[in-house]
Amino acid sequence: MDPVINTFGLEPMSSTVSGPNVAATLAQYVSPHGTRAFIITDAGVNGAGVVKPITDALTTAGMKWQVFDQVSPNPTDLNVVAGVAAINKFGLDGTVVVLIGGGSVMDCGKYIALAAPNGVDHVGLAFAPELDANDRIDFSTLAPKFSASKPGLPTIAIPTTSGTASETNGAGLITDTSDPAHHRKLLFVNPLLRPRTILLDPTLTVGMPAKGTAACGMDVLTHAIEAHTSVKSNPYGDALALHAIRLVAKYLPIAVKNGADLEARANMQIASHLAGRAFSSGPQLGMVHALGHPISGQLHQAHGQTLATMLPHVMRFNRDVVAERYANVGEALGTEVDPDAAIAAVEKLSATVGTNRKLSELGATSDNIGALTQDALRDLTILTTPRYPSRGEVHELYAKAL
Repeated sequence: MDPVINTFGLEPMSSTVSGPNVAATLAQYVSPHGTRAFIITDAGVNGAGVVKPITDALTTAGMKWQVFDQVSPNPTDLNVVAGVAAINKFGLDGTVVVLIGGGSVMDCGKYIALAAPNGVDHVGLAFAPELDANDRIDFSTLAPKFSASKPGLPTIAIPTTSGTASETNGAGLITDTSDPAHHRKLLFVNPLLRPRTILLDPTLTVGMPAKGTAACGMDVLTHAIEAHTSVKSNPYGDALALHAIRLVAKYLPIAVKNGADLEARANMQIASHLAGRAFSSGPQLGMVHALGHPISGQLHQAHGQTLATMLPHVMRFNRDVVAERYANVGEALGTEVDPDAAIAAVEKLSATVGTNRKLSELGATSDNIGALTQDALRDLTILTTPRYPSRGEVHELYAKAL
C-alpha cells in the first residue's frame, strides 16, 4: 500500500461499561434517557434465560418494560413490521430501546428505533446501492426512498455475542424479502442511532455454543484485519485492530474449547468491541465483507462463517498491495512478520476453531456465483478494499471458495 496520510475524525463515543454482571445495572443507564424499556432480542437469547435477570432488575427498580423477541438470525423486513407494531402498542413516550443479543438483534433494533418515531413500518429508510456502467458503485443510488425527519428513540446495547460489534455504530443491515427469488441486504446509516450506553457483560456470552463462538470470533478477526488494511486506515484504528487480533489469536481457541472460561469470554468481548471501534473510525471494511454479505442474504448463512470462508481467498488477492500490513497481522497472530505467514496463520486458526468450510458446504453451487457476484460488487464495503476487483475477479474468488 502506498504511503498515505488519511484524514479521519472520531465521533463522540458511547458510554461503555465492562465487567461481569453489569447487565443487571441496566435501570440506572435507562433513567437518563427515559422511564420505560422496550427490550429487543431473539427467541434463542430469550429462551436461554439471558433476559429474565435483566428484566427482574428493571422490575425491582420500578421500571415498566416489555420484551420483543421476533428477530431472525439475518433480520428481515418482516421482523421490522412486527417490531414497529409492538413498540407502537407499548408506547413511544419515555421509551428507551434496549438491545440484548448479537448483531442481528442490534441491527434490527436500531432500525425499529428509527422507524417507529418516523411512522414507518417498512424498510424504506434503508437502501441498496446499484452499479454504474463500469461495475462500480453508482453514488447516485446511495439514498433511501424515505428520509427520517425525526431522530430515533435512544438505545442501549447489551451484546450477547463477541462478533459484529454493531453496538459501536449507528448503522445496520436488514434483509429485504419482498422478492422471494432474491433476498438482498439493505443498509441504513444514522449516527444518532449509536447506542447511548453499552454494557459489556461477559457472563452473557458463556452459554453460546462453540460453533457460534467460532463464527463470531472470525467476524472479529475479519473486522480487525480489514480495518488495518483498508484504504481508510488510520493510526487510531490500527492500534485497536492489531490488539484485537492479538486477543483473538490467544483467546478464541480457548473460548471455543471451553465456553465457561470467563477470562476468555471477557477478552473476546473486548476484542470484538475494539475491532468495532477500529472499523467505525473510517469507516473501513473491505472485500471480505462485500463477498460475505451476499452469502448471508441469499443462502441464509451465519455472517461470521461467510467471512471465515472468504477471508483467506481475499487475503491472497490483496497480498501484494498490502504486504507490509499483512506482515503486521502475522506478528499480531503470533507468527512470522510476513504476509504469507499471516495468511497461513488465519487458515490455521480457522481450522482450529472449525470454521474452515468451503462455499459449497454453505449451500452454494456454481449456479449461485453470478448472483453472489452481482451483490458483492454493489456492496458498499467494497469501496474501501485495498485492491478493487473486476467482476471477473470477484467471480473467480467465489469459484475458488466453492
